[in-house]
Amino acid sequence: MAYSLGIDLGTTFSAAATARDGRTEIVSLGEHATTIPTVVAFDADGAVLVGDAADRRSLTEPTRTARAFRRRLGDPAPIVVAGTAHEGGSLLAHILKAIVATVTEKSGGPPDAIALTHPASDGADRVGILEEAARDAGIGDVTLVTEPEAAAIHHAEQDEVPAGAVIGVYDFGGGTFEATILRRIDDGFERLGQAEAIERFGGIDFDDALFTSVMAQVEIAGVAVDRDDPATLAAMARLREECRRAKEALSSHAETAIHVVLPGFESALPLTREDFEGLIRPRIAETIEALRRAAGGTGLGFDQLDWILLCGGSSQIPLVAEMVREATGRPITVDADSKESMALGAAFVAERRRLAAAADADERDRAAEAAEAAAVAAAGAGTILAIEDAAAIDAAAGAGAGSDAAGVAAGAAAAGATTVGAEDGPPTHAVAAVAASTAAAGGAAPPAGATRVPTTATGAADRRRLITLVAAVAAVALALVLAAGASGMLSGAPSSSPPASVATAATPSVTGSLAPSPSQTPVATATPVASPTAIPSPTATPAGRQARITGIAITNDRYIVDYEVFGYQPALPGVHVHFFFDTVSVADAGIPGKGPWFLYAGPVPFTGYKVSDRPAAASRMCILVANPDHSIVPDTGNCFALP
Repeated sequence: MAYSLGIDLGTTFSAAATARDGRTEIVSLGEHATTIPTVVAFDADGAVLVGDAADRRSLTEPTRTARAFRRRLGDPAPIVVAGTAHEGGSLLAHILKAIVATVTEKSGGPPDAIALTHPASDGADRVGILEEAARDAGIGDVTLVTEPEAAAIHHAEQDEVPAGAVIGVYDFGGGTFEATILRRIDDGFERLGQAEAIERFGGIDFDDALFTSVMAQVEIAGVAVDRDDPATLAAMARLREECRRAKEALSSHAETAIHVVLPGFESALPLTREDFEGLIRPRIAETIEALRRAAGGTGLGFDQLDWILLCGGSSQIPLVAEMVREATGRPITVDADSKESMALGAAFVAERRRLAAAADADERDRAAEAAEAAAVAAAGAGTILAIEDAAAIDAAAGAGAGSDAAGVAAGAAAAGATTVGAEDGPPTHAVAAVAASTAAAGGAAPPAGATRVPTTATGAADRRRLITLVAAVAAVALALVLAAGASGMLSGAPSSSPPASVATAATPSVTGSLAPSPSQTPVATATPVASPTAIPSPTATPAGRQARITGIAITNDRYIVDYEVFGYQPALPGVHVHFFFDTVSVADAGIPGKGPWFLYAGPVPFTGYKVSDRPAAASRMCILVANPDHSIVPDTGNCFALP
């Protein structure tokens, strides 16, 4: 049975849904959940692991695992996994291939149409990479739909959304944030203005903040952490997962604990919702400002939005809905199926496109049949048509779509044609008859010679059978010609006029109230590359808070950065430091979306950057003191040459 597939490729999790017989439903991809982690791992023998298997492998062999690569599409710096460089698109192709294989197995066959989601802020370069990933995965052409449109379509499926309603879509996922304004139209949604995105910011950054805070507490306890030890790296990977689970637990509980198991240290560190909210509140405020900019870019204020739709996994954090409602004053709808709604919306879009394509194919088939019948009838007037000549059939089909076959035949016969030759000569194809048939249908005549008959010899018996067939068809065609002439005489119209019943076939339209109208391709917004800005090194006894990098080495594709702070102890939440490359200006080193920059309050050395994270033009790594709200303090750090 024909069906369509929608896939939401998230930074942290991916989901899939199918649509058939007017119903959409989620496909269970994971071992214990409907979604799978967007994680790829490589075995020592080169085998590729995807999803749950790759996620498990990351706990024991983190250097062989790639995650969060969805938000690095288009990044010129390669993603190094197990010593091999990869591009984000090639890693994404592994996820796509695995998802389609799973759905195909569960559904008993491959999908007939596929739609993929992508951020509305993606430019043409990222969209092209996504399309290339689909081709690399072997799934051919796909329909692309923006994430906010897919979420809105699914929401409209559940609740009636009146035409003209204006919705603010606040999409806060695991690795990205963007705000988009949509308006309901008859056949879907249209985007107003441009999406406002915060590059490389999502729920995993909250996980990192918790992880950094925990590691700072471990250091305060006097535990030395050997970051070159494989066992320690594996323990730290498990600790990151503990931080993620603790974050999710706080969405439904007031307090939880993070279980820390490191070589030489084991403890359960308490974490309250209040502590966590204090850590993330400044970043949520930044997302609300992005929503304000998205609305302002359309000339609308918050008071002109009908409501705000919160989607994406991080929108489940209670503080998010609380702050958005307070800032906008608008009704809030939190998507209950945050990890699945976009896949369901994409499946709806794919199904609509499949039905439209099927309707087009049916119309083309009917037109081809009518044209073939007209061509055979025309042959009865004295023309032999080579049925095996595909070019002639296609030309006749294109000209006769939606036309009256009898009228086409009469027009062709009235135009005159080349007659069948003697028995000892091969029959010739009469181009004039095809031209007359085309003209009668209101189309253009094919070029001369486009419908030439093969020159193979025809046996006498075959020619006799052919002549007999032509004679029979000719009688029918003659009757049609006489009928057309009689009709013209009775109506007072000249008998040589083309039939009035010939009409151009209209392109079929498939009804569906929720399909989005195609939106214009978003313009890629490039991260500005500023000239390196000199940052003065602090004196040996600085006044106030200072930080400086004292050395940088490379171990296992990771920068090992020794640094010192003066006048304070870094903490999150609290005063901390920002690391960044010198391709980022000092002014941008604390602004979301202006990076990359890395907030940190952990132990020495700093190991947050891989060598593969280094921008091509970077020559130094820099450090600055940052306030609790992540605004940086100028003249408080230095830059150090990269090895």
